[in-house]
Amino acid sequence: MSRSVNRALSILNLYNNKKKEWGISEIARELQLAKSTVYNLVKAMEQVEYLTQNQHGKYCLGLRLFELGRVYSEGNELHAASSPMVELLTKKYKQTVHVAIYAGRRAVFIINNKSERETGHNIFTRTGDIPAYCTAVGKVLISWQAPEYIEHYLRTESRVPFTTHTIIDKDVLRKEFNQIRLQGYGVDQQEAVMGIGCIAAPIFGPCDQIIAAISVSGNEQRLLDPLIFPECCSDVIDAAKRISASMGYRA
Repeated sequence: MSRSVNRALSILNLYNNKKKEWGISEIARELQLAKSTVYNLVKAMEQVEYLTQNQHGKYCLGLRLFELGRVYSEGNELHAASSPMVELLTKKYKQTVHVAIYAGRRAVFIINNKSERETGHNIFTRTGDIPAYCTAVGKVLISWQAPEYIEHYLRTESRVPFTTHTIIDKDVLRKEFNQIRLQGYGVDQQEAVMGIGCIAAPIFGPCDQIIAAISVSGNEQRLLDPLIFPECCSDVIDAAKRISASMGYRA
């Protein structure tokens, strides 16, 4: 293995649940490398999205690593537990069904099951992620975070409007998050793409923590029609509960 590759892997191996961000100087001290060497390696990994720089100037794991992880995730427990519910909702509502996790302040899609009737409103980047505040799955994923995290998110997240319906005011978003927790589901009313609505519910793991969200997304007028909306909400919540039970969650 070349020295540069070995050093790059050593940098990636520094990241764990206890320390998720590293500065250039910290990496250099930890690995006993020159700061110029670390800087060049980090910048090279940033260019290919293995690392990303946060607002504090430190570096976190990038979404390219998640892309690689998605290959592995095809066979993991969450994917297996979600697939039957995804197929059921897709077949019933003829709309797109997503399962997403929360990473890097974004809703990252691990399942994106498009209906044959979908007309093609593709709002997602090649990595299958989108800012969390403007989607039903994203708002659900944020709503079940710790209160102090939510406040930090509202203070520091840069929010830009994707449509005239995008909620960017932090006080309005705070009320939205509280309401989502109270009612048990979230709704996107053309907040990411005009004409597209979405209904989402949380998926929990064995330690009572939120691990993902599932949603039905499609034509806003049809999906949020008063004659369809209540039943779809009930079905999405039920699907989320069934997946949660399969993942070991006990309410």
